[in-house]
Amino acid sequence: MLPNIRTAATAAVAALSIAATAAAPVSAGQRERDFLKGVAATVIVGSVLQGMNTNRAAAQPRYVTQQPQYYVPPREPAYFAPPAAQHGLSTSAAAQAFKSYSPTERRAIQRELARAGYYYGSIDGVFGPATFRAVSAYAADRGLNARIDSASGAYTVYDSLIY
Repeated sequence: MLPNIRTAATAAVAALSIAATAAAPVSAGQRERDFLKGVAATVIVGSVLQGMNTNRAAAQPRYVTQQPQYYVPPREPAYFAPPAAQHGLSTSAAAQAFKSYSPTERRAIQRELARAGYYYGSIDGVFGPATFRAVSAYAADRGLNARIDSASGAYTVYDSLIY
């Protein structure tokens, strides 16, 4: 619709310029008439050039590149369990099963727990309180909470995360 309005405006200006030169008073000399014709020609040529530039810009494809967006979960406050509680945690069936995986697999388990919104610690492959809380919450949400008390149940939970 905009090109139609622009074309109509250009035609109106051109018609008025030509009419003004024809209706110029007799006292107006040839120089004044030539000046008005020059103004009309300038308006018409400028409008045509602007239309060509607009069409050329619209015809060219525009490539927009965006940086990939990565999800970074919010950090959980660090609460440290007393040494006695940590000792019991490291000897649990869930900890023993976790430690039997390779370091790459342990980091993959933590990464999947983080993607699911359960783990907020660093992806280091270490079974600590944050990993234990994340595994417990993950298992509870899937009805497997009782299973992490045994080695075979813990393997089932971990395997569901990485395989």
